[in-house]
Amino acid sequence: MDEISKSGRGVPAKIAGELRSLIARGTMAPGMRLGQTELAEQFNASRVPVREALKLLSSEGIIEHDPNRGFFVTRLSRDEAEQLFTLRHLVEDELLKTVEWPDAELLHALSKRAERLEELLDQGDRSNWWNAHHDFHMEIFNLSPKKTIVREAMRLWALTDRYRALLPLPRRASEERKVVNKHELVEALKEQDRANLLAVRRNRRESFERLLLETLEARGL
Repeated sequence: MDEISKSGRGVPAKIAGELRSLIARGTMAPGMRLGQTELAEQFNASRVPVREALKLLSSEGIIEHDPNRGFFVTRLSRDEAEQLFTLRHLVEDELLKTVEWPDAELLHALSKRAERLEELLDQGDRSNWWNAHHDFHMEIFNLSPKKTIVREAMRLWALTDRYRALLPLPRRASEERKVVNKHELVEALKEQDRANLLAVRRNRRESFERLLLETLEARGL
């Protein structure tokens, strides 16, 4: 974590980003206690920026703070997941209505990103796929000039993405694999077909929601 230790004002944000990623990947499990001293050692930082990072994630709902017991990774629940997806449907649909069509260079870059995501799935590389998957959607959301809505969309993304660790990485052809395939999104952007863009994204999101809720129910969460 040397990069984190070298930064100044951005230290809490960098630590928060690392923690957000670890929680989303399931490395830090729901209910896990997050000790400030241990995290300071892990990130080669003092306790002050660690605490600021934890407070930031607490405000996002990713972790919980008990004044008497400390910070904990927020537990998962079906009820929360349903509410979060309701919000995601509303926010992301509104966002995609305002995206500006990418030029040929950006379309090519998005296509390459989509191909890379498929390669990472074939390799079973969960960690790198997760980061690339996040960056792909951030690229699309940022096509919109409505940056306040973009920020809210990514906040909701982070809250639902931590549930994704419950699902296996789909390495082979399956319905689950189709859910995370990005080529149809790129094609809709290329054709400048907004109705199809909205439909493809919503279908993928609803399929992910269905798989997740079935898993939560099976686990009694």
